[in-house]
Amino acid sequence: MMEIKIKVPPNVSKEAAKRIAEVVVSRLNELKWVNEILKDSKLTEDDAIELGRNVKRRRGEYLEKRYISGG
Repeated sequence: MMEIKIKVPPNVSKEAAKRIAEVVVSRLNELKWVNEILKDSKLTEDDAIELGRNVKRRRGEYLEKRYISGG
């Protein structure tokens, strides 16, 4: 198994350093889970980029309609 070392400045409390480590471990576990789900995906990188752009555009339209246009 791989080991990751995180260096924090000496003025950071032990509790904060422990929390940082927990967050990093949690995020790595999330990424591991996502990679496992996507391992058999046939989606190309270009498809994923286009999909992300469409989601971003539509979310922006929704938020604009809801909060700016009063809808």
